[in-house]
Amino acid sequence: MKNQKNKKLATIALILTLTIAATIVILPITQAHDPAWTVPTWAFLNVTPNPIGDGQMVFVNFWLDKVPPTANSAYGDRWEGMEVTVTKPDGNTQSLGIFKSDAVGGAWTTFTPDRVGEYTFVFKFPGQTIAGSNSHPIFGSSSPETIGDYYSPSTSAPVVLTVQEEWIEYEPSVPLPTNYWTRPIPSLNGEWYQISGNWLGLAASTFAATGMYNSSGNFNPYTKAPNTAHVVWTKTLGFGGLIGGEFGNSQTANYYSTSQYEPKFAPIIINGVLYYTEYVGASTYPAGWQAVDLRTGETIWTKDTTAPLSCGQTYNYISPNQYGALAYLWTMPSGFFGAGGPWTMYDANTGDEILTIENGQSVRLVEATDGSLLGYYVNSTWGQPGATITMWNSSKCILDSTPANPFYQESSWMWRPTVGATIDFDIGVEWSVPIPTEINGVPIGATLGVSKISGDVILLTASTAGFGFNTGWQAEAAVSKTTGQLLWGPINRTIDPAHVAMEMGPAMDGIYTSYVRESMEWTGYSLATGNKVWGPVKSTESNSWAYYGINYVGAYGNIYAWDYGGTVNCIDIKTGDIEWSWSTGSSGYETPYGIWPLWTFSVGTVADNKLYVPEGHMYSPPLFHGAKQLCIDATNGHLIWSMLAFDTTSAPAIADGYMVTLNAYDNRIYCWGKGQTLTTVSAPQTGVPKGSSVVISGTVTDQSPGAKGTPAICDADMSTWMEYIYVQQPMPNARGVDVVLDAMDANGEITRIGTATTDMSGFYSFMWNPPAEGKYTILATFEGTESYFSSYSETAVGVDPAADEMLTPLENSVSGVEGSVTAVEGSVSDLDSSVSAVEGSVSGLETSVDNVASSVSGLEDSVGTLESSMSNLSTYLIAILALVIVAIVVALYSVLKPRK
Repeated sequence: MKNQKNKKLATIALILTLTIAATIVILPITQAHDPAWTVPTWAFLNVTPNPIGDGQMVFVNFWLDKVPPTANSAYGDRWEGMEVTVTKPDGNTQSLGIFKSDAVGGAWTTFTPDRVGEYTFVFKFPGQTIAGSNSHPIFGSSSPETIGDYYSPSTSAPVVLTVQEEWIEYEPSVPLPTNYWTRPIPSLNGEWYQISGNWLGLAASTFAATGMYNSSGNFNPYTKAPNTAHVVWTKTLGFGGLIGGEFGNSQTANYYSTSQYEPKFAPIIINGVLYYTEYVGASTYPAGWQAVDLRTGETIWTKDTTAPLSCGQTYNYISPNQYGALAYLWTMPSGFFGAGGPWTMYDANTGDEILTIENGQSVRLVEATDGSLLGYYVNSTWGQPGATITMWNSSKCILDSTPANPFYQESSWMWRPTVGATIDFDIGVEWSVPIPTEINGVPIGATLGVSKISGDVILLTASTAGFGFNTGWQAEAAVSKTTGQLLWGPINRTIDPAHVAMEMGPAMDGIYTSYVRESMEWTGYSLATGNKVWGPVKSTESNSWAYYGINYVGAYGNIYAWDYGGTVNCIDIKTGDIEWSWSTGSSGYETPYGIWPLWTFSVGTVADNKLYVPEGHMYSPPLFHGAKQLCIDATNGHLIWSMLAFDTTSAPAIADGYMVTLNAYDNRIYCWGKGQTLTTVSAPQTGVPKGSSVVISGTVTDQSPGAKGTPAICDADMSTWMEYIYVQQPMPNARGVDVVLDAMDANGEITRIGTATTDMSGFYSFMWNPPAEGKYTILATFEGTESYFSSYSETAVGVDPAADEMLTPLENSVSGVEGSVTAVEGSVSDLDSSVSAVEGSVSGLETSVDNVASSVSGLEDSVGTLESSMSNLSTYLIAILALVIVAIVVALYSVLKPRK
């Protein structure tokens, strides 16, 4: 990680220098200088960061106020003898070197302090007379009137760097994603380079025009890769599968989809976009190009053309004028024997044609560090002297394509390919070097050709294997990849016994390998000397069908080799030790071979410590049942997953964690990888009494474009589930996935409720008894698997007080009613007493009437008094009756009113 930081910081320093340089303007000088001028200069120096921690690197940028007057891009004078010195805390002085400026008068270096204290930096320019050196080959010197002028010495102001114990912090890195991510990746997320490698198709997969990761094979070290058989989407190439009807159920009755001599799928992947040539029928009528979103399978654009795609390119151009990568697609000469012809470059964003390079050669392509396409090829007549090896550079060819215009030169700091241009291929030749044609004075008999490219070495071989010549003999030599200089050879590599079929294996880590089909043995040789390092080592568990061929991928210091006999071997390329072996096993009556063959013209792929290789054979008939796409653990040889798929036409292409390849069973492109998911959750929407249980339920579904809305299934059952979904096989008894349930109370405290598992419909449920009253937020989380990305959802549950806690208010209400009834009863008793008193008064009245009957006037007075008394009594009785009625109503209301 520290090295990555230093590399990143060094790049920043370079960019800073270029940025400063690009802001300096050259002022034209329009008159000759006689006598020559003496021009003063001012020196500037910057050291950053400041302060810095002990042991941390700093950037030292220094420049003059004057631009070298004859400088013109890559041509002209540069300031010479620029020196930076640093005085350390102990008083010792160190020179950081003597430097030459760039075209605009600046330079930079780095320094790492080794102790705490103050460091003083000074930059000195010794002075210089303009010599007019390194002039442009066509236009001569820029500003020739300044030749002979003298630019005076100057010294910068000292810069003091403070070094402390505590390190300053680097910009925090964004960690690698664990959930779903998309393109474009923000440039801030630099560490993501580890999982975002493209698939440029720099070599042909079997007889296709493209398809392999690069010229060394199908190992993509910059990506994750599928750990299960989960399919994200499929896309039809043309009619496929069973014909049906009158053709019956024969294994030969399928649509055209399996010919390895006319491959139907050869992928390129750039920036999350899958590109391929469509072959809906025979290869004689390609149906154009498709640009497809790798994550969704949706078509972005199409191009109507008959030219097959050859490879992709990302050219990372950096200069003071421009900065950043551009993406291109190429068509170029291809074929089993190689051929010359036009190369055409297209914009990968749109598919639009940009330019054509005529008289192109058939080359072995390598990607340069800046993304330029480097093509190596041998030019000679078969078996004749005068052979050369040539290196061609795509960027040089385009930048130097207009010699009459200096602004389109390689040195002009501008990348502006001319739309519609036709360029001569030879403009891009970097060098061409003779190669040997004899061994100890004896003609080799065949021309050495580019066999392997590894590190800084190109392995050249010449063989009479096949085409009517004796087999088992080969001439070998090695040249430098950067200069073409002969490193060793040629030597005569004759296999004993002779007349055997010898094939070349991987070349990497300073070793190249060969394999003999008859003996099924591997041998390793030194790329530095050509001497044998180990072997021969016999492949284990191979059967006789292995004679018909092998294929391989070199990765992680191992050879991963599989053969037609169904065996995979992992061999340490340094020692020849066989690390593990694996076999497809018996096929019973299903195949004519007794095993499941691994088609050796179809290249497998290694990525993310896994080997992906398809079962299959040369062509139909018969298209046997049961062939599978295999995923094998590259560390131990264990089978990780497999799924019904028959492929003999291309290698699986892997980028951004997704793998695409063709399935000949239905003639569809399959994209494997992790799928997005949707989790739902629900609970009762009304409050429940404390102590009651609630049922929490929901679903987890697959949201991948190819099967959106189907249930999420566990990794262990993924293969059979995908075969049910996509290959129309019987529905398996599959299991679902786990959902973690948590409850968050009103205080934000989270409690784990439990884990539920979905069924084959994607449904789950869980019964939970909330511990206390209040509102709870329920969190349902599907944490993801090797097949799916995670997802979550929320709902809420309300809990009311328990039933026994509500009983006391009810009892108080009943007691109140009883008190009201008692009060009513007391009122009635008082009423009875009043009635008895009235009755006594009436009796007394009657007696009085009898006593005063003789006195009429007295009787009338008594009657008047009686009428008045009766009136008062009626009023009193009505008031008492009203009070009784009110008391009864109040009591009944208290008993019968509804509870809240």
